[in-house]
Order: sequence, then C-alpha cells, then structure tokens
Amino acid sequence: MHLTTLRRFAAIAAVCSLAGCGSDSEPTAANKPEPAPAAKQQSITIIDQETFGAEWPFTQPEMHLACLQGSAVVVMDVNTGAMYPVNGIASGKAASMGMQPLDQVWQDSTDLPGTKVSVGPVIERGLALCN
Repeated sequence: MHLTTLRRFAAIAAVCSLAGCGSDSEPTAANKPEPAPAAKQQSITIIDQETFGAEWPFTQPEMHLACLQGSAVVVMDVNTGAMYPVNGIASGKAASMGMQPLDQVWQDSTDLPGTKVSVGPVIERGLALCN
C-alpha cells in the first residue's frame, strides 16, 4: 500500500473517531451516550482543487471534508492528517480538539491582495454533509 493511502485511512479514522461514526458495538446501559440535541449524521468526503477550480481555497490540492457533531465543518490534510476548522462552530472547538489554524493551509487571494480565497463554498458543502 502507498504511504499516501495509509495516511488517508488514518485521517478518515481520526475524523470518524471524533465524529462518532463507525462503531461496531451496541451501546449498553453503562456506556450509552446521551443523545445530542438535534444530532445529525456525520460523514466525510474528499474535495479537490480540480473540482473547485479557481475557487479552491487551500494550498493543498486535496482535502478531506467533514461535518462533526454540532455542524462543525472541518478539513483534514490527506497527507498529514492535520485537522483545520472551516466555520465558526469548528473554530470554537479547535483548541479542545487539537486543530491547527486554518491560515496554515488557506490560500491567499490573487484578486484581492491581503485577503484569502473564500471558504464559503467549502462551508456550504460541509454543512450539506451534516444533513
């Protein structure tokens, strides 16, 4: 297996563990989690520069996109597994979840010097994963 493939599996496993997906065991009375208000199904997808074209906001050509509990939209570097908050909800959870600052992978805008490429389309796509 390629190292990149192994990193992708590790990144997906990390997001799944944070999102609470993929559990094979049935909860018992002792370990049954309390249901979160308005709990939503979390999922992960791969997004890439080719699909987004000029609107691609990241310095990496490909990222994992996930919606974590509470509509926190995050991206993960497919090579390193580093997680970055994309929306405000995720930014509020960033420190407690060990996320890196988005600025580390956020592309500078070539149209408006001193600004960044909008992450709006990524947030929209991430929130769609929450539904």
